[in-house]
Amino acid sequence: MDQGNEVKMNCSDLELLLLRIRGKYPFLTDASKRIADYILEKHSKAVYLNISELARECGVSESTITKFIKTIGYNSFHELKICLARTPALAHSPDVIYGEISLEDNIESICTNVFFNSIEALRDSFKVLDTQSMDKAASLLLAARKIDLYGLGSSNVAALNARMRLYRLGIMCFTYNDSHEQAVSASLLDERDVAIGISNSGKSSDVVRALEIAKQSGASTICITNHEDSPITRCADIKLFTSSKDSDELNENLHARIAEAVLLDALYVCVASKMKKLALSNLRKTSQVLKYYKL
Repeated sequence: MDQGNEVKMNCSDLELLLLRIRGKYPFLTDASKRIADYILEKHSKAVYLNISELARECGVSESTITKFIKTIGYNSFHELKICLARTPALAHSPDVIYGEISLEDNIESICTNVFFNSIEALRDSFKVLDTQSMDKAASLLLAARKIDLYGLGSSNVAALNARMRLYRLGIMCFTYNDSHEQAVSASLLDERDVAIGISNSGKSSDVVRALEIAKQSGASTICITNHEDSPITRCADIKLFTSSKDSDELNENLHARIAEAVLLDALYVCVASKMKKLALSNLRKTSQVLKYYKL
């Protein structure tokens, strides 16, 4: 497995394999998606198949299986089988108990699925969290003259929350609702600055473009996305990943904003930990003035 992307969290090899497949899924070929679907849905059966049998089950060639294995970051079919064999106790996993949200469900089922799928998004995002990248990102933010946060739609909600938290530490950071404003601000950054692009799909063209401009201007760049092969990762110096599932029926990811917000909250606390007493002093000052507004 690619050591640079190896997850260091304490979870099973099978769980990491399934998360890795899910993260790369939108960028797989149609043939590779058939393999991915089979493993995601029938991993307990796939573990007993050899490469020829798996190819036959998926309707692909053995060479396609081999390419798929390389694409998701493994070295051989044998290594893939080892990961499939290391199965956790999934009986208590929300991934198994709670599934796709349907508009035909009753209110109790809808609420149960929304809450527990959100919990699962945080659980899975924690598994793929690279703490070394978080540490590097926190150091960049602490040293920055100015921080830009780019996000549209629900990602902008996470950006706004992060801006306020960092601002209370005394760090100058800005968010922009308009893509033109993002691009203009990005063009005025330099090597003293940091830009953070937030896009669940990693394909939001305006956010990707703003981060590209920021990088060209000399700023350090950080991306937060659900997909490691997405366009936004190509213009990011540091890549931070979430892991949340799209809703097929609703055609959106209800849980991405929560995963993004919590990741940014963790990053904020990492920055505060590096500031130590100064962070506490600034938080006390801002808390004191906010008492006037009875927030």
